[in-house]
Amino acid sequence: YGLYVQGKENVVQRFYQKAKDKLEECLKKDPNFLPALTELSLLMLRKMEYKEALALSKKALSIDTYDPAANYYYGLANVELGNITDAKDGFDLAALSMQYRSAAYTELSKIYFRQKDYSRALEYCGKSLDFNRYNLDAYQLKATMHRPQQNKAMGQEVLNSILSIDPLNHLA
Repeated sequence: YGLYVQGKENVVQRFYQKAKDKLEECLKKDPNFLPALTELSLLMLRKMEYKEALALSKKALSIDTYDPAANYYYGLANVELGNITDAKDGFDLAALSMQYRSAAYTELSKIYFRQKDYSRALEYCGKSLDFNRYNLDAYQLKATMHRPQQNKAMGQEVLNSILSIDPLNHLA
């Protein structure tokens, strides 16, 4: 546990290599230590090593299927690898946790937006904003979704909401 805490603190301080070393050392002592697996998965995502991140998050999910962090990182890795159905599963399970709910709904909205399913994308944007009314990513996505639907009035309303939160926002 001490090695995990050192690794996690190194992540917070942005000493990523030190964090990776501590987390790997922790996993040498206990290869099934769930928090270290999920934290290392996050580091692999940051390094754009998506296959490694996916493998680590899968191992974490084999220990606890409902771990929110592991599911969220599983979803992120699968999006990058093009496994959209698996990504949706990961984000759906991550959304069960209050900690990851808004972010998971935003990621699901992005997936549906890419698939041109605007009604579902807007639905998930709304869900994301229900749990975090300051989620600028969700607002920006929502504003962008109104463009292909040629709904200028709604788009402008969302842009005004963005400007009320962040007056220097480039998209708005």
